[in-house]
Order: sequence, then C-alpha cells, then structure tokens
Amino acid sequence: MLRTGDLIYVPAQITLMKFDEDINKIDPEKTYIGPSPVSSYSLEKPTRLLLLKSCNNDSELLPVLYKGEKMYINKHDVLPYQQEEE
Repeated sequence: MLRTGDLIYVPAQITLMKFDEDINKIDPEKTYIGPSPVSSYSLEKPTRLLLLKSCNNDSELLPVLYKGEKMYINKHDVLPYQQEEE
C-alpha cells in the first residue's frame, strides 16, 4: 500500500493533471463526470515522484509533487519505487 511520503515510479507517456485548488468545493450535482483539470502534462521519460497523500480505495487519482506543484495522477499508472541495492 502506498503511503504519504513514498516515492513512486511513473513510466513515460503518463499524464499528470493539475486541478483548481478548490476541487473539494465543486458541487457534484452541477457536474456530470467531475471537475476538469486546469492543465495537464505528459511525461517524456520515466521518473520518480513524491506521493503527497496516502492511497485509499475510493479515489482514482493520487496527489503527487511535480516540479514544485501539486499534480494528480491515475493510481493505476504508478508503481512503488524499488531502490536498487549497491
């Protein structure tokens, strides 16, 4: 299970999304599929990212730190980071 502060491995060509900071204030009765991202970024190469909040089974999106900004990534697109032993 992924926890806050874990490093995660993200393959290339995965999309990171940024949402408005008031994402939790959106009225679900006024949207059909949920909030839309205000920006997105597709990773050009595999990378490691810091997980900002523990993974729960209810959410499909995980908050991660990318270039100093809080972004979201689909939880099915990541793997726990395994550091190689020297």
